Amino acid sequence: MSHRLVRRAAALALALSAMACHDSASPGEPARLSVHLTDLAGDVAHVWLDVSEVYLQGGGDGRVVLLDEPTGWIEVTQLVGTTRMLVAEAEVDPSLYHQLRIVILAAVLETDDGGVYVMGDPAELPPDLEANGLLQCPSCAQSGVKVIIPSDGMDIGEGESLALILDFDVHQSFGHVAGNSDMWVMHPTLFGLLLADANEDGIPDDEQPGAIHGMVSDGGVPIPECPAGTPRGLADFVPVATAVNLVDDMLDPIVRAGVTQEGGAFSIDFLQADDYDLGLLGQVDFTGGSLVFTADVAPMQVPVNDDVVEGVVYTLTGAQCN
Repeated sequence: MSHRLVRRAAALALALSAMACHDSASPGEPARLSVHLTDLAGDVAHVWLDVSEVYLQGGGDGRVVLLDEPTGWIEVTQLVGTTRMLVAEAEVDPSLYHQLRIVILAAVLETDDGGVYVMGDPAELPPDLEANGLLQCPSCAQSGVKVIIPSDGMDIGEGESLALILDFDVHQSFGHVAGNSDMWVMHPTLFGLLLADANEDGIPDDEQPGAIHGMVSDGGVPIPECPAGTPRGLADFVPVATAVNLVDDMLDPIVRAGVTQEGGAFSIDFLQADDYDLGLLGQVDFTGGSLVFTADVAPMQVPVNDDVVEGVVYTLTGAQCN
């Protein structure tokens, strides 16, 4: 099994808004989809995706296709602080939906060391790239990638305007195959958060997603190079929030990773209301080494509603490179 690539979090957000009537002959206002992504870090320099289909499942009519033609290359690492709309004005009937899936036709991963890994059989690569390895993604181009949502599903009611925010977790999405320098594996991991009233940019007006913000202190602990010759710092620290009550459709607790800036400020964004236990990703894997962190956190649990929880502090107690 591959090592997980972990350095900083990336957020991929997909916003869905919908108004509809129970009478399918009188459709309501169309849904709206958009994509948001912060920068990808660690050994990942650039990522391109070609999305060919987006669909809902679990309603009375089975699969509800929202997008059914390829988008072409989307350089997700260029979507820092901006929005990419995938689907405009797709109509959705009111129903209880248990799944949303995204079909990825092709993908390209470029690492910091210049490796270019390709999934699928694209007609052409992004400019100035030449593939030298394989990127595997089981089910990406067949049934598609399942978005992780709470086990009770997404209830889209008559006359509602809703936003479904999807957060793409790099830590669980990319891994280098141990002992195989020319192969990476992609298991895209996306988390869904249903909110009300999206504006034209796909961001909710009246209901804001929950978040946890705070600081990471080195506590006087030196952070070693990992591997030797590669400087590391607080930006390599990954805070983690585990929902106390929310579970996915496999009844596993929903676990969210955050991103830490060079100066130590961290955030774990797009959280559904719940209590969250705070922890960290203890082992951060890179090509050529693993950085092992230990830390204290205060408080150890926080309640999150439709607001930002401030003031959480992590203090490093250890850091070593294996």
